[in-house]
Order: sequence, then structure tokens, then C-alpha cells
Amino acid sequence: MEKKSEKSKAPETVQEVDSRIAAVRDLIFGENIQQYNTEFADVYDRSKALQNQTQKNLGDSVTDLENKLADLESLMEHKFQDLNDDLDKRLADLDDEKADRRKLGKALEKIAQMLQE
Repeated sequence: MEKKSEKSKAPETVQEVDSRIAAVRDLIFGENIQQYNTEFADVYDRSKALQNQTQKNLGDSVTDLENKLADLESLMEHKFQDLNDDLDKRLADLDDEKADRRKLGKALEKIAQMLQE
């Protein structure tokens, strides 16, 4: 039973020693600790403000990039459509030229037949 009473006294003793150490620390370093606490609070506030500004800048950059990508996609689709239209036109022109050659060939055959007669 003696051990139980010693154990219960030990935390009280530790608390008393801690409070004495805290009192001595405050007497010796109290003014400096307050100054450090103030400086740390300022640094923390600056850090938080920079973090918020960085998040905002990152969000703005992402939005800007998404807009530019959408514009680029639209431009590429437009260019692709223009190229398809141009290709279709050239294929149609090529078909017309081939048709003219066929007509020319038939005309030459008729001339050849007329010459043989």
C-alpha cells in the first residue's frame, strides 16, 4: 500500500517541479519568449497569407491553361475542317480531270474509227 501512495504523490511532485520550472523560465526568459511568440505568430500569418495567395495563383493559372487549351482545341478543329474541305475540293477537281480524260479518250476513239472508215 505504500507503493500506491508513493505513486499518487509522484505525479503531484512532478507537477510541482514543472510549475516551478515554468515559473523560473518565465522569470528568466519571459520577455524574450513573448517576443519570440509574437515573431512566430507574424511568420505564421505571413506563411498563411503566402499559401492562400499561391493557391489563388495556382487556381488562376489552371483556369487560364484550361481556357487556352479549349481555344487551341477549337482552332485545331477549325483547321482540320478546313483541311478536309480543301481535300474534298481537290478530290472533286481530280475526278473532273479524270472524267475529261475519259471524254477525250472516247473522242479520240471516235476520230480513229472515223479515220478507218
